[in-house]
Amino acid sequence: MRNPTAMDGRVRRWWPVFAVAAGARGLYWALVTPHWRPASDAVQYWGLGYALSNGDGFSMVFPQLEMHPTAFRPPLYPALLAPGSVLFDDALWPHRLLNLVIGSAVAVLAGVLAARIGGRRAGIAAGLVVALYPPLIANDTVTLTEPLALLLLLGAVLAADERRWALSGAACGLLLLTRPNGYLVVAILALWLWRAVGWRRGLGLVGVAAVVVVPWLVRNQVQVGTWRLTTSDGFTIAAVYNTPAQEADNFVDPVFSPAYSDLDHRFAQFDEAGWNARLTDESIEALKHNKRYVGTVAWRNARGFFELDPSLNRYPERVDGRRWSFRQAVLPLFFVVTVAGIVGLARHRRDPRVVVIALLTAQFVALSLLLVAPPRLRAPFDLAMAIGAGLAIAWANESWRARATS
Repeated sequence: MRNPTAMDGRVRRWWPVFAVAAGARGLYWALVTPHWRPASDAVQYWGLGYALSNGDGFSMVFPQLEMHPTAFRPPLYPALLAPGSVLFDDALWPHRLLNLVIGSAVAVLAGVLAARIGGRRAGIAAGLVVALYPPLIANDTVTLTEPLALLLLLGAVLAADERRWALSGAACGLLLLTRPNGYLVVAILALWLWRAVGWRRGLGLVGVAAVVVVPWLVRNQVQVGTWRLTTSDGFTIAAVYNTPAQEADNFVDPVFSPAYSDLDHRFAQFDEAGWNARLTDESIEALKHNKRYVGTVAWRNARGFFELDPSLNRYPERVDGRRWSFRQAVLPLFFVVTVAGIVGLARHRRDPRVVVIALLTAQFVALSLLLVAPPRLRAPFDLAMAIGAGLAIAWANESWRARATS
């Protein structure tokens, strides 16, 4: 049984971080994006939650012409949106408020993780950096999955650090139902536990994650005809690597682009699983004839991802509901936090938790560079840098205090 006094102490320690994070996100909502309306991915997540609330099941029209069972998006986040739609119909504010709360909780968990690495001051500093960092705030008042994915990622890491393999496995499974490309998270955390406490607990983590995910896979096989977590991989790969994308040297939407207007491709969309497989196969075949294009995509994405050419981010930022003038005004903070984050993490590079953070972040960065890299998908990297910045701030504070007393 947990000690109530210790629990109260933890609450008193971290509630100010939560309050600052919630206040910053509330101000961003009110002052920067008060009239936000969902588009692209955000409108699909909202629509799936609304369909669930109406009793239509996990269904949407895209990429077809009528409502149908889909696996184009993962299920957990729409399921969390559904209660808000049940209570408030098509109002957006309950969903925005949900993400505000989730994003504020991310700041707290980031602080807890940093405190385990660098001490209490580092934890508070990291929590406040996450609470006030504009690239992370921007994700937390719109209907996108990034805040939930970060919350589950931190939960899985913290549970694994406590050797609570079952809880970590459950968080990993839920992460896969939020962000399916996080499969290496399971492998990295399982390997960490394997090395720390033995192979049984490492495999146990994998087993629990599988138990969480399997019901969704069975549902997809029965209703959509695929054992895959989602049917959007083919869309993404084709938009980046298929022949039309290579010819345009840009993202080409396989649903709305005239390059896919032939009847063969249009009819294929009515079999979501088959369409996904077809686009994947076409893209792989196109890439075989131009393997160097991978480097072209990676370099272009790196320029946008690391803000070397911010103009590449103008369109995705607009689609994701971010005000361009505001993000440009606060853009210097990205470089400051990134440099400080690298310094802070490097100083604690021998800590196994920092190694795990680095591996997890590298996975998500690599996927973004190889596929698509809008700033919102940079969230795991931004989170890691914010944690590292907290560690750097604590180190600088300790160094200053030591010089002041010497």
